[in-house]
Amino acid sequence: MNSARLSRKHKTSIVFGALIRASLVYSSGDIQRNMGAIADIKQSIAQNSTQQTMLEQQFEFEKEQATIADARYKSGCLPIVATVYRHKYVTIVAGKVIFDRITLNPLPKGTVVCDANGNTGVIGDQGAVDGIAFTSNRDLVATRLKRFRGGTYSQPIDEGENL
Repeated sequence: MNSARLSRKHKTSIVFGALIRASLVYSSGDIQRNMGAIADIKQSIAQNSTQQTMLEQQFEFEKEQATIADARYKSGCLPIVATVYRHKYVTIVAGKVIFDRITLNPLPKGTVVCDANGNTGVIGDQGAVDGIAFTSNRDLVATRLKRFRGGTYSQPIDEGENL
């Protein structure tokens, strides 16, 4: 009798519970797909966050490099010219050996060199360029290079096949 009385008293709750169970059974696939979609969205957000962090770190690194390169241009870096076309500036790259135009000896360690693209470097061991830093301050680069156009200063040359 207790179960009959209990079922009459909670008839609405029992029907409602049965409907909920039935709807869960029929929608379990949708729920799993939604959970999968939520997991994909979380993964995408995590990847975007990681990429944003990397970009911010890269931007900070570029600002630090620009500060170094600006200081090198202001303090008097030596622009590097081509071996054959001595009135043409060349791009400096890490590991490139730079020579004195007259003696054809490698430049001394610690010499600060630069190019027309905003790159600066310091001559390391064996006369090779090391410690590359870049600035996008075109006015500063142009001001530095303007001093050497048409001058009689003997600019250093890059490593070439004619040496």
